[in-house]
Amino acid sequence: MRKLLTILPILFLAWTMNLRAQEENDTTKIGIGKKNIVTVTENERGTNVNVKEDLVVVDETDDTVKVKLGNKAISVYEDGDKTHVEIIEEKDFDKHGWKQKPCRFKGHWAGFELGLNNLLDPGGHFAGSRPEHQFMDLNTGKSWEYDANFMQFSIPFGKSLGLVTGMGFKWNNYWFDGNNSIMKDPVSGMIVPRYPAAGVSYSKTKLNTFYLTVPLTFEVQFGPHKKGFVEAGVIGDLKLWSHTKLKYYEGGSKQKEKTKSDFNLSPLRYHLTLRAGYKFVKVFANFSMMPLFERDMGPELYPVTIGLTLISFR
Repeated sequence: MRKLLTILPILFLAWTMNLRAQEENDTTKIGIGKKNIVTVTENERGTNVNVKEDLVVVDETDDTVKVKLGNKAISVYEDGDKTHVEIIEEKDFDKHGWKQKPCRFKGHWAGFELGLNNLLDPGGHFAGSRPEHQFMDLNTGKSWEYDANFMQFSIPFGKSLGLVTGMGFKWNNYWFDGNNSIMKDPVSGMIVPRYPAAGVSYSKTKLNTFYLTVPLTFEVQFGPHKKGFVEAGVIGDLKLWSHTKLKYYEGGSKQKEKTKSDFNLSPLRYHLTLRAGYKFVKVFANFSMMPLFERDMGPELYPVTIGLTLISFR
């Protein structure tokens, strides 16, 4: 094997970046300021290259080259005319004098989620089951929630438990099942049903809401490699915008309407959330502790959502 061939790219990078280099007996240290980036050690056993605290390790002896990259490692050694390749498992790192990568807690917030919406009254009945909120009856199969959780921070209390927070966007479609939409009453300002003109039937009628979300949850992980987890906490919502959409036919022509309004929606609200998963299967359930509409400005209905995490960004 040709010595130093494995370290030439590193030394070239150090030269082109004008990094600090210091030689001490058989050791060369390359770094920025007081921070060592690369350490090269040569002795009677061979050559060892260590990049930034065991992130990358190259250990070369007379007949063997071992390369460790994070939690992956490979050993190539010669035995006469034969060359052997061995994959080194992370659990065996200590046998080779390597440190195992610290097992850090990392939560399960960041990702893309899809759920089904509905609304419950204070008695636990679905919207539309009582006369006072009949016009809020939803088509659950078309009432979707889309969550794009783009930012995550994990605060560890140990290897398998900690707090999770971050930020995301929540887009809800509340698709009405009846031949009606909603509007503000011009006199009282309360949310009331809007019905079409005689002989007209709505083919599409829904309320869309868009919220900024911030979670604070406690998560416990379990199983091999912490592939399972259970998480509970709260999610705060800040309303950004809302509108209704209508589609219908009138006089043989297709009509579309989009009405932007605050619709007396609660501008700030929070949900209780329960989330769990194992490997690639992850589910969640959210129950709002504040009503959809501001107090006394619409039917007292509380949003609930059950869904799946389709893509995890962790």
